[in-house]
Amino acid sequence: MTGREHKQESEPLALRVRPQADECFDSWIERMALAHDTTRGVLFQHLGIDASLASLDLARGTSGVALEHQFAVDQMVGQLAWAVQVEPEQIESTFLDIDGAVLLPRRLRQYGCARCWQEAIRDGRPRIIRKEWILRMSWRCRLHDLPLSKLPVPDGAPDDQYLLTWLSGALVGAESLRWGLDYRGAMIERNEVCLDMLIRHSRRRLKGRKQDYLDRFRANAFHFARDRIAMLALAHSHAGRGVWGFERLLALGLAERPGRNLESLKAPKPTKRLTACWRVGQGRAPHRAFEAELLDVLLAYAHLRERRDGETLARARFGHFRTFGSQDASAVAM
Repeated sequence: MTGREHKQESEPLALRVRPQADECFDSWIERMALAHDTTRGVLFQHLGIDASLASLDLARGTSGVALEHQFAVDQMVGQLAWAVQVEPEQIESTFLDIDGAVLLPRRLRQYGCARCWQEAIRDGRPRIIRKEWILRMSWRCRLHDLPLSKLPVPDGAPDDQYLLTWLSGALVGAESLRWGLDYRGAMIERNEVCLDMLIRHSRRRLKGRKQDYLDRFRANAFHFARDRIAMLALAHSHAGRGVWGFERLLALGLAERPGRNLESLKAPKPTKRLTACWRVGQGRAPHRAFEAELLDVLLAYAHLRERRDGETLARARFGHFRTFGSQDASAVAM
């Protein structure tokens, strides 16, 4: 019996919540658990799935877990397919066969398009999080050309009226950001090309500026900023030089970090646009200020270094070094 063949010891689920096109695994499994008013762990136990899998990051399927869990994940695919009466390949389509470093940390994979969700409620369709939206490089909905919004995570199934109220406010914020920035068309094009390549798990090397773009953004650390989406949107605009200091700070070694002199965080060849508080959207909408929040950046960087140094010391002390590609290599800090 192969891992995907499921013994029919239990009946298929009464509510057969099936994965949607381009939906990520966590989005689908959470929808299924909410539909049955239960948790992922209890749902797995009911279906005879190894309970230890409920606490693992399964966004990448077997490629994202340790060797000892891979057979259990393969079995899980067959069990879930039987439970909702679909082919195993449809379950596998929710996984991303991708380097874990390009994914957002697990707890931060809560970004979505407010317009997509608003239309889903109107049309009676499931509200999903697309696979593309859990990548660090993703920050806008390509269908609606709107920046993504940080989705609310209420306890239990959210009420549609509550969601519609929240979505109205989220749309105002997304549209304000969209029309307050003058995007660089070339940057948007590179973003789309690189996202498509990552999702297809293509190993080909791009040329010129597209490869430079991929190297810069594939595993970016903008999730340490107070507003990740605003920072990424700014980086793709004509005022993009304003985020250079943030990227530079996180790239510095501990001994290289600036003290009182912050000149090293200034972008090379500074222009009039590069200031401590820059303005964007000239001529397109009322000017809106985006502050660098330097203190927040410094605190985030200090926390990052402390976590890294602590993990390195622990591994050295116990003689254990995690191999590249293990399940939690997807996040620098979670």
